[in-house]
Amino acid sequence: MPTTHVVFVGPERDFLMGSIALLREVGFSRIVLVTGSDPKFSGEALVQKTAKSLSRDLGIFWPVSVVEVNKSSVMEAANQILSIINSERTLGNDVLLNVASALQPLSMSAYIAASMSRARVVSALPNYSDDGTLVGALEIVEIPVLPIGYPGAEQQLLISRIGDGVESLDSLIYLMFPDIDKNSKRFRSERSRLSHHLSKLESGGFIVKTKYGRNIAIRLTCLGQMFAQVISRGDIPQDD
Repeated sequence: MPTTHVVFVGPERDFLMGSIALLREVGFSRIVLVTGSDPKFSGEALVQKTAKSLSRDLGIFWPVSVVEVNKSSVMEAANQILSIINSERTLGNDVLLNVASALQPLSMSAYIAASMSRARVVSALPNYSDDGTLVGALEIVEIPVLPIGYPGAEQQLLISRIGDGVESLDSLIYLMFPDIDKNSKRFRSERSRLSHHLSKLESGGFIVKTKYGRNIAIRLTCLGQMFAQVISRGDIPQDD
């Protein structure tokens, strides 16, 4: 399967090029360079300059694209990285995340996205000269992703149905059961049951509720949006 190399760009160009060279046996089909979306973010001007240089030099050997993420929010960046992974897989590509040069918060974002998607993620050990100057990458380090707990089947369905948000619990019930009678005993039963599941999703950080008037709007958090992506692709492991 063709592999897309997703590289998180930092200011150390030679170190990053060294890590890419150490991974040459993987046989990449293309490279995606990830930078920040805010040029005023500390050090981002240098990062974007490095990305431009890398894009030119690596473009001799592979198709190269540059994608921007929000470095100031770990979870939003993780959601954006997960979207990159899913887009590449939709094209039939495997994905390898290279965080060797990433700033620490972005490394955390990449790790979260990798854990949710079970993508491969690597870093590199730096190689220093005798005077302490960074001269390149010494060795690739594989970072194992940890298994994570997924919501139950009923809660997964709720996350999928909430989507871009619902304006009330009743609206969600109608999305789940279009033909249900609001005045029926079943409606009251479903209202109680779904309220229980929503409370669990809220305590787990998957949704946020906002009260307005007599209604409570329900929205997915960044974590909820990420799970919605995973659910839509059918990437959640099934119990044996």
